[in-house]
Amino acid sequence: MIIDLDKIVNEWSYKVGVIDYTDETHLYHLNEILRKNGCTQQIIDEVNQKLTEDDIVKNKKSGNTYVVKTHNKDTQDLIKKNASDDEIKKVKQDKGDARTSEPISGINDIQTDLENKRDKGTSGAGGAIASQGEARYCNAMNNHDDDNFKKENRELIDKKKEEFKNRKLKVKEQNDLKALGLEGDDGLEYLATREVFADKELERIKKDEDSVFYKKGKTGFNGRDEDYKEWMRAAYDGTLSTRKILEEDTDLDTSKPNTTMQSETEVDDKVEAEIQKKLDEASGEDKEYYEKELKSFQKFRKYHDTFTVGQDKKGRLHIVSISNKKGSDLKDPQNNTTPKARFEVIKDNYGDDVADSVIKSLDDGIERVSDTKQSAVKRGSDVKVSESIVKICETEEMSKYMDKLDGHAGFNKFVEDGGKKVDELSTEDKLRLMQEYSKKLIDDGKKPAYEPYGKIWTKIGEFSRTKKFQSNNPSIDFDDESVNTSIQIKQDEKDAVNSAHKQVVTDITEADEKQGFPKDGKNGPHTQGYISTVMKAMHFDSYIDGGDGKMIIQMGIRGAKPSQIRNCLAEQSGFGTDVKTPEQREELKKYLREKCRIDSESGAIFVKSPDGERQIAEDTWRTAGTSQKVASGFGDSMRDCIKGKVDSDRKK
Repeated sequence: MIIDLDKIVNEWSYKVGVIDYTDETHLYHLNEILRKNGCTQQIIDEVNQKLTEDDIVKNKKSGNTYVVKTHNKDTQDLIKKNASDDEIKKVKQDKGDARTSEPISGINDIQTDLENKRDKGTSGAGGAIASQGEARYCNAMNNHDDDNFKKENRELIDKKKEEFKNRKLKVKEQNDLKALGLEGDDGLEYLATREVFADKELERIKKDEDSVFYKKGKTGFNGRDEDYKEWMRAAYDGTLSTRKILEEDTDLDTSKPNTTMQSETEVDDKVEAEIQKKLDEASGEDKEYYEKELKSFQKFRKYHDTFTVGQDKKGRLHIVSISNKKGSDLKDPQNNTTPKARFEVIKDNYGDDVADSVIKSLDDGIERVSDTKQSAVKRGSDVKVSESIVKICETEEMSKYMDKLDGHAGFNKFVEDGGKKVDELSTEDKLRLMQEYSKKLIDDGKKPAYEPYGKIWTKIGEFSRTKKFQSNNPSIDFDDESVNTSIQIKQDEKDAVNSAHKQVVTDITEADEKQGFPKDGKNGPHTQGYISTVMKAMHFDSYIDGGDGKMIIQMGIRGAKPSQIRNCLAEQSGFGTDVKTPEQREELKKYLREKCRIDSESGAIFVKSPDGERQIAEDTWRTAGTSQKVASGFGDSMRDCIKGKVDSDRKK
């Protein structure tokens, strides 16, 4: 392949200004330009390896008007400080050793491809919206230069600063500045820079009419500017916070090339294979290093959202895992799972004897929930199709649920067998025939699908009891008997999930009471089993065991380290502050299992400390679509403690 180096270098100069071929940021832009011009990764690597100052000078002679730097920034800083020749030589050598386009061959292309997919709405774990937020966080981690960004956008940033000066700051903005320890002009500078960053990101995505920004429902941002900017602000906050931790609290050499990746099975497999390869080739100290690196990556890949791949100071492959949450208030769930998956952990830890009684309780609860959904179908088939019901089903809010009915193959065949067509039916006729069809299925010993045959009635009930829906539809009689029946169907479904959870907790407590627990203030095995599942879901065990320097819990503007969470658990529970040795950490885990209490009403996990009862975690059962979920997050006491430690350490 013939490369027009004149053209390439000219565009490169336009991107970075004065070219420094030893600057990693400049090299990144060069690589992106080469990719855009159709170069393979092999060609890009060859260009990087062979690139010299002479190549650039030759192109300058051909007509390009820029000046070549003779020293990289680190070297120039040392020169300004009158550093010795040996110091300057060392910096040059270090930079030279680090010159490579990427830490693992092909990984930059993989991340670029992922970002392109996320732009189009192809989602990973967490859905299209969260995936896009993570993708732009990764892009900022890999590309954003805050100093250059401020220089290039100074006018816009100053304008934003004036806007912030002339209005009262929002509560979140005030809280963000408080967390950062910024005030006055420094605080306004941060907010303004972040806002311009978000504006630039919004401008970028809106240019693509087929992007995730315009996609509807849960598949995108529905064309809402503020919703998208909220995630971009989180990307900016997260980038600056994560970089600080990477630089100060990990063994990653941030002066060397590194790439932040979105976690995907294929990507993680590639990285793990590379670590294994390094391990197989290593000996002595390096072998021991890569054994630890492999073990750490295997542990944290189970739940990291992103991770940074780079090198340590000795040039060895180094990975830091990152758990990404959007909210700076630490209220985002740390884990979402199913009840079945949650209680399988008990079986693994405590054996069949303990697990059987708990799992039976769970199975009974899920069966009750399932029966409630079938009950919605059965009761809905007997609801009188009144004028009010018809009007509700013709609203915009109900359209997607009625569309599901229109597209249901079984219902369409039933209607056609009756000599009619679905698209020619009135709403009233459609609902009556839906009831006839669901009754026929029940009579035949079959279970009609909850969606649409039950969900239409629960959604009628859900919308009908909201003030907004009522005010938007004044012509509907919401005191109508059929409407009230639908409201009750919805309420019974909701109560079933809550009651199932309460029953599980009750059965756990009773099983322990039969064995004489609690004893000496300690929980029985069943309660310990439940507490254990919450601790594992929250990754408390991992953070207690260690993870420092290998895992960052990035939550909006706050980036937490495992040690901060570990110390908060010890302090809030009354265990003490000394959790340095492996034995002390095992004792802390045991202490929490034995001392924590489950609140059956809320699902919260409490522990009694000398200062009173503290909420460690929230464990919430909820209805999610047609299934049941368990969401686990930090309790209010833990949130306050972690925020305090993160903010205090950052100010130091």
